[in-house]
Amino acid sequence: MEKSMSIEQRAKTWLDKDMNDVQIEAELLATGADERHVATMLAEIKKLRNARKTANGLIYILIGAVTCLLSCILTMTSSYSNSSFSLILYGITTIGIIIVFVGLMKIFN
Repeated sequence: MEKSMSIEQRAKTWLDKDMNDVQIEAELLATGADERHVATMLAEIKKLRNARKTANGLIYILIGAVTCLLSCILTMTSSYSNSSFSLILYGITTIGIIIVFVGLMKIFN
């Protein structure tokens, strides 16, 4: 049990260092892990890596959606004040959409 906790902690540090699967496999074999279990460990580490990417991507998508909502609200309020709202409509909305697509790229890449 204590050894599995240390492997979990090591997995988090490996992911923080952005190590690839080959480097992680070399580290596991160097620490004396059983070769039969290395593939299972790598699969679990891949799941952790994908969970992190998904969480980061969802944060970007949320920020982009809030930016688009803010743009919509500002466009509606500036249309009542008879001011030029093209910068708000096209500028902030474009920024929001770009942020959403960055989040999608982080999830699916």
